[in-house]
Amino acid sequence: MPKLVDVEQERTAILDRCLELFARQGYGLVRMRELADAVGVSTGKLYHYFPDKRSIADALLAHVGLADVAEAQRRISPGASRRERLGLLGAFVCERRDRLGVTLLLALDHRRIEGGDTARDALRVYRAALTDQIGGDDEVLFSVLIGMIIRGVLDPDGVDIDRHLAWLEAQAGHPDGPL
Repeated sequence: MPKLVDVEQERTAILDRCLELFARQGYGLVRMRELADAVGVSTGKLYHYFPDKRSIADALLAHVGLADVAEAQRRISPGASRRERLGLLGAFVCERRDRLGVTLLLALDHRRIEGGDTARDALRVYRAALTDQIGGDDEVLFSVLIGMIIRGVLDPDGVDIDRHLAWLEAQAGHPDGPL
């Protein structure tokens, strides 16, 4: 009797193992053979699930964004005050800053090499979730969070996360604050 394979589950397992290689080498330098080796499948099997590297990166950016958003939504209680939700969001960004950083690097690299709307669409998933969870002027808040992630990538020891979180919380509670 042939083995039944859950195609979506297999695709997801492949994607989960691709992010690390893209992060380590950069989107432009990774080849399909390296991806297959890194995820532990044959090149033929990889091509069965994804026609090319671009489709892997496209699916990966969407997958990671949806997973991050689902986890953040699970942790941020809708009944909490805006200030509490902002603090929980900041803690989430701190905890996941490495993963968020490599995802951002992949999105930038993918955009630079492939063009298209994939990176923009992934970014919009995060921003829409931010608006749903926090509300207010999400444009400014989103820019601050992206800035924190970029700083974490470029100068991991130079980012005072506690100071950023304190500033975000202060802005959330300040009647004239931008957030």
